[in-house]
Amino acid sequence: MNDDPTQKAPLSFSILLRLAGLGFLSGALIGQLVDFAYPLSGSLHYFRPIWKLESPALEVCWWIPILYGVAGVILVVGYPLLDRRFGQKPIGGFNPSWGFILASILYFVAQFYAGPFLSSTGISHIWTFAFTMLTGLLCWWLFDRTKAGVCMMALTATLGPLLELSMINVLDLYAYTGPDVFGIPLWILGAYICGCPPNGNLGRKYLVYLQRK
Repeated sequence: MNDDPTQKAPLSFSILLRLAGLGFLSGALIGQLVDFAYPLSGSLHYFRPIWKLESPALEVCWWIPILYGVAGVILVVGYPLLDRRFGQKPIGGFNPSWGFILASILYFVAQFYAGPFLSSTGISHIWTFAFTMLTGLLCWWLFDRTKAGVCMMALTATLGPLLELSMINVLDLYAYTGPDVFGIPLWILGAYICGCPPNGNLGRKYLVYLQRK
């Protein structure tokens, strides 16, 4: 049950706007850091990077932080709103500790890097897909366990690949070296769902901070 008094206070437009701003900043920062996994592993290459390094292989595009920032907004704002809708207390509480949040972020970063690096070793994409999906679901079990989390994972696992299909096949921004369906590898689905719990817990922490100011 929802037993946190901060969950009962109305969410003003001002709070939601500031929550979105924090979500954009953290999403852009974490997103750019994890995105380095793709060029480093050789599993993806951008066609028009604004900065490129040969060794280690790093590629940066101006739109990458914006893309992850928007994803951060959706997750950081969406989780607290769905928490109120379902009234279900997450395993870390509505005000998770920074240690708990950091653990979830480190788990996500490790999983995000593991997917493309496993793919680059020549392991079957079926096994890489199984690994990312199982570890993604385990992330939800360890750091969330809410209906809100299930909804956000379903949303990102649907919208994320659809957006990538447009970016690959219409905008021609990048290409995976080992795609499975319409230019994308199936193992990215696990990365999408694994990124939800860390952002969700950040959203809960941000909301408590903004409501107590």
